[in-house]
Amino acid sequence: MILYLLLAIFGGFLTGLFSRYAYQAAFNDFGKAIAVVCSIVFYVAPVWALFSLFKSDDLDVFYLLLMASFAAGVLVFNKIGGEQSDDSHYSPPD
Repeated sequence: MILYLLLAIFGGFLTGLFSRYAYQAAFNDFGKAIAVVCSIVFYVAPVWALFSLFKSDDLDVFYLLLMASFAAGVLVFNKIGGEQSDDSHYSPPD
């Protein structure tokens, strides 16, 4: 059960965080439509967890932690990722 909890917390958080990174990178390069298509695969786990809450397999804590960790990863991206700074466009003089 401990491994399930670790998987839910770290896996959910990193999946949420990476979904935002993939969306942001695809949005900057290709536009919104392709960005949504590229990042939609990361939303399979929380949607699966939401539907699995209604099964009787005694893993409700796992599913709730997975969804909460995923949401935390998506929200934390705004604090650490956000928009690109002006330094990213800097090129040193010749």
